[in-house]
Amino acid sequence: MSDSQQSTQQSHLLLNILLIVLETVFSFILKNDAVIRLQAKSFVERKIILRINSYIPYFDFYVQFTDKGVLFDLQAPDRDVDLEVSSTLLDLIKIFIFGNRRSIKTMRIGGDPALKEQFKDLLLYFSLPKLFADWKQWLRQPDEPHQAIASKKRIAPLLEKIDVQRSQINGLHVELKQYKNRLRRLQQRQRLINLGFAVITVVLISLLVYNLWAA
Repeated sequence: MSDSQQSTQQSHLLLNILLIVLETVFSFILKNDAVIRLQAKSFVERKIILRINSYIPYFDFYVQFTDKGVLFDLQAPDRDVDLEVSSTLLDLIKIFIFGNRRSIKTMRIGGDPALKEQFKDLLLYFSLPKLFADWKQWLRQPDEPHQAIASKKRIAPLLEKIDVQRSQINGLHVELKQYKNRLRRLQQRQRLINLGFAVITVVLISLLVYNLWAA
């Protein structure tokens, strides 16, 4: 066996071991963190599949959300993936270790726009800073999912997003009112133009009839 083949096999083995570790950790978090279970509920119900691609260095693997946990695999699934995620290894580390939002924004994600936004939010909740903010909640199992309690620090990004969306909605309401006022003015102007045209038409017809009658 050549050195290059041996090196490739070793890299493949290390990646497999890493994926097993990640699968164990992420599945444990998903099962024991009530906040993340709520955030990932739609992903689990739809069995969302992600293709994670790193281009520096190059490697890719697949992630699927199931009721058994978060499954990691090097082999492509038997159906189309829902999201194509491309990033660098450094950015992935920044996201999960430091909760770096800038690294999340620089990720290239292909797929349904609404699903992309949900995935970005979910990434932030899986980061270590957010997990450690409420690690005591793992020891408590609420009777119902909606009874999950999260610290203000964990839900801060969600509250900020709600505020941004509220501001956008208010801005759209203002724009809608402006468009309605502009449309009303245009309609009034059009009615005046139509009335003026009708008056001019009547005057011209009257003059024409008068001239014909006088002749």
